Amino acid sequence: MTASSLLDAPAMRVAAAVFVCAVTVDLASKEWAVADMNRTIVFNHRSTELPFRILISLVTVAMSLLIARLATQRGLGRQWGVWIGCSLLVAGILANGFSPLIWSRGVPDFIDAGNGWFWNVADFEIAIGLTGGLLSVVLVAVLVYARERIAQDRS
Repeated sequence: MTASSLLDAPAMRVAAAVFVCAVTVDLASKEWAVADMNRTIVFNHRSTELPFRILISLVTVAMSLLIARLATQRGLGRQWGVWIGCSLLVAGILANGFSPLIWSRGVPDFIDAGNGWFWNVADFEIAIGLTGGLLSVVLVAVLVYARERIAQDRS
C-alpha cells in the first residue's frame, strides 16, 4: 500500500477546506465576542493543553484515514462523514488549544447554553465533528454488515 493509495485527494481537499473554515469561524467569533463589551464572556482558565490537543488530533486523523481506507477496500466509496467530522473535531480541538495563546485570560466562552454553561463555536465543532464522525462510522459498519449478509443469503 503506497501513501498515494492511502490518501484520497478529493476528500483531503474537502477536509482541509472544512478545517480552515472551522478554525477561522471559531477564532473570528471569539475575537468578535471579546470586542463586544455588552456580551457576557466566561474565560476558561485552564492552562494550555496544546501538546495533548495536538496528540489527540494526530490520533483522530490517523483513525479517520484507517476507517476511510477500510471502507474503500470494502467498496463503500468515499466516507465524507468521516472526513468532515474529523476536520470539524480537529479544528475545534486545535482552535481551543491555541486560544489561550491569543487571549491571555483563557479560552473565551460566550454562547449561553443554559444552566450556567457557556460554550464557543469550537465546542460546537467538537461536538458536531465527534457525533457526525461516529454516526458516519456506525452507518458504514451497518452498510458493510448488510451488504455481506445479503451476499451470504444469495449464495
